[in-house]
Amino acid sequence: MNRVSIIGFILLAAIYWTSLWLDPIPYIWIAKFTPMLIAAALVWRRLAALAGPILAIGFVAAAGGDLFLALDRGDYFTAGLACFLVTQIAYSVAFLGRRHGFLARWPWWLPVVAIGLGMFILLRPGLGDSLIPVTIYIAALITMAVSASLVEARPGRIYAGAVLFVISDALIGIDRFLGSFEHSLKLIIASYFIAQFLILTGALRAFPTRNTNAP
Repeated sequence: MNRVSIIGFILLAAIYWTSLWLDPIPYIWIAKFTPMLIAAALVWRRLAALAGPILAIGFVAAAGGDLFLALDRGDYFTAGLACFLVTQIAYSVAFLGRRHGFLARWPWWLPVVAIGLGMFILLRPGLGDSLIPVTIYIAALITMAVSASLVEARPGRIYAGAVLFVISDALIGIDRFLGSFEHSLKLIIASYFIAQFLILTGALRAFPTRNTNAP
């Protein structure tokens, strides 16, 4: 079940990313959000206690954000941002439920905080009416990344995925508020899918799992 789900995630993500190089394909947006629904179903089924449902909420919210941004990155930007805010909050709650020492991990979380502050300072002049929602989102994003550094015995896939998520969102901010750059969408989508894949597979390793023989 795990292997089939993971393969499905990878294939759909690859199909969507490849489509960015081609002429528009009808309904290709289905391949954008479906990997997150696969991830949600997988963590819900496999992870024990509250971690599974909480992370599943995060992945479902990400699927909603993916759908909004795939349909229209301009008109639905705020709706997509709201969905991903739910994702960051859900991930943070799940990660903090399995945290290791905070102060001892400062070499891991301090750079993430610096990236977040740098992102805000860079984007601040161009945010306009989006100042408040983007500020709230950046705070939630950095909280998620900091909490991700506390989950694993030694920061690994979850942490790497969280950092890549921050980078992906920074690219979105630059593209939207400072000016588009060549292949921006392709870089954003690639980093985003890899980030979510790392968080998914890292969570399956780091969190307690249900009995594999359970129905």
